[in-house]
Amino acid sequence: MFDRSYLQNPLSEYLKWVITKMKYQRKYQFLKIGYMSKLFNAEFGKYNWIGNNVIMINSSIGDFSYISDDSVISETIMGKFCSIGPNVRTAPGKHPTHTIVSTHPAIYSNPSYCLKNFQTKDYHNPIRNVIIGNDVWICANSIIADGIKVGDGAIVAANSVVTADVEPYTIVGGVPAKFIRKRFKDEQIDILEQSKWWDKKIEWIDNNSDIFLNIEDYYNHHIKNKK
Repeated sequence: MFDRSYLQNPLSEYLKWVITKMKYQRKYQFLKIGYMSKLFNAEFGKYNWIGNNVIMINSSIGDFSYISDDSVISETIMGKFCSIGPNVRTAPGKHPTHTIVSTHPAIYSNPSYCLKNFQTKDYHNPIRNVIIGNDVWICANSIIADGIKVGDGAIVAANSVVTADVEPYTIVGGVPAKFIRKRFKDEQIDILEQSKWWDKKIEWIDNNSDIFLNIEDYYNHHIKNKK
């Protein structure tokens, strides 16, 4: 049986990467794409960087967000100033666990990668989109399941599997990921959510960079300016 793997070789894969890198870096300002990363229908903001061997599929990331080596970001809308650690997976796909008899995709759908399918359409069809807010840190080796929303300012600890939505400015971890603690006091979180600093102009962030070093300074600055 002949398949595309016969056509794959180090030179052809390298040339594909070079073409992809040139195409996207010509289109987007201040974008860096790491060695052998693959992009399929990807959208970027400004000042993004993508590590080595990253795969992005049907996804977008906002200004200043980055993705570290060996991550696979699929069906994801990501905000600004996000930090994605190495070997992170989003929307890895779900198999049916009840009603449908088999968990094998050839039984309930018709994916192109199966050599034979028993259906002409997908009878499972779960919601795949992952929504990641702004200023989110997802640590190494974490998995964000299909259809999950991670709120602004949240942190996902290393080696976690997130199967439920994550509230803004909370830290979660474990398998499955559970609430660990809030990052800041409630009134401080309220100010952060109201101010939406990630949407301000770069000049404002640059001029006020000192208040970002301590949440009390940031809080007091905004309380003072609201009076």
